[in-house]
Amino acid sequence: MRIVSADFDAECAGTTRGDRLEVNAWRAGTVVAPALSLTAWDLAWDASRQVQAQHTFTVADPDGSLAPWGMGDALAPGGSRLQVTWVSGLSGVRVPMGWFRIRSADPAEAWRTYRSAGTSILVPGGGSVTVRADDETATAILDRFDAESSPIPGATCLGEVRRLLGELMPVVVDPAVVDAPAPTDLTYGRDRMSAVESLLDVVSARHRMGGDGSFQVIPAAATGSVWSITGGPGGVLARIAPSLSDDGLFNAAASSNATATGLPLVGRSYITGGPLKWGVNEPFGRVPVFHAAIATTRDGVNADARTVLATAVSTAYIDIPVECVMHPGPQLWDTVDLSVPTIAGWRPLLGQIVTMRALSAGAVPAKRMSLTVRVAVDALEALAEVVRRG
Repeated sequence: MRIVSADFDAECAGTTRGDRLEVNAWRAGTVVAPALSLTAWDLAWDASRQVQAQHTFTVADPDGSLAPWGMGDALAPGGSRLQVTWVSGLSGVRVPMGWFRIRSADPAEAWRTYRSAGTSILVPGGGSVTVRADDETATAILDRFDAESSPIPGATCLGEVRRLLGELMPVVVDPAVVDAPAPTDLTYGRDRMSAVESLLDVVSARHRMGGDGSFQVIPAAATGSVWSITGGPGGVLARIAPSLSDDGLFNAAASSNATATGLPLVGRSYITGGPLKWGVNEPFGRVPVFHAAIATTRDGVNADARTVLATAVSTAYIDIPVECVMHPGPQLWDTVDLSVPTIAGWRPLLGQIVTMRALSAGAVPAKRMSLTVRVAVDALEALAEVVRRG
């Protein structure tokens, strides 16, 4: 969360006025176009992408001076960055939203012709420049390796992440992430970000970009809630619409290997109760997940199957679309506390933010934003059981 302040949370939940985005264009460490005048913008984050933040800004260009013609111009995709800050109109609180690399620029300029002393003169009639800008992981993707390589001998995963990204951006690691030796059999291809993500998988970590332009390494596991999305008077929840799917749901696991003498082994584990109970005559049916076990004994493959099924159950999730009051603080993978309206009253659900989108209403921020909150299936099922009981 960019800002954790009860006063600021309350401000966002109430009536606001004069909020704005402050956007400055930088190139080579120098401001080349300060305080850009925005007529519209669209901020979008998605945790399923390597480049999670992909934003669009429409910049007013009344005199034609901002329309890029060369790659070194202020709004050209030749290395310029946009520094974006949310500014509260009530309290003046400034929330750094991040640094974003310009990837494309599309000017829309109008020209007028005047005749003077028998000569036609072209003058700018006003226009705009639509800019697409991505977070700095785009730079890591563009900066590819020129040859295959491997981790430095004796290196750790986090040490390698710092080495691979350190020249491009600051790397900030959450203290809860536990480092581990880098795999000796890991080979980096051409893609720098894919190498980084492979290393983070080993230590059960995820990444996101911070408001200061740093590459943040955070635990994959959900942490404590940073924001309560509640409904009713004084709440910030506008709409919630659970959308259920059976993708990624399993009710059995089969783990296979062989004994030292080559005798095939298969271990199995089943869900034996509840709505996902295993069985050809059960509503959910038979939906197994398969795994290649390391164990070479019958007890070992059976234990592996139990572990695989327990992991599949504990990591199954449902993505819930949420509309709420605009707040510039939440980030991807933040844990939030949803208050869900049911026939049994308001009920709590914890989940992690995996997408965010905020739009302007003309030049000013819209009051609502859209989130996708990832909730564990077992937590949702526990809620459903409460609702069934009433």
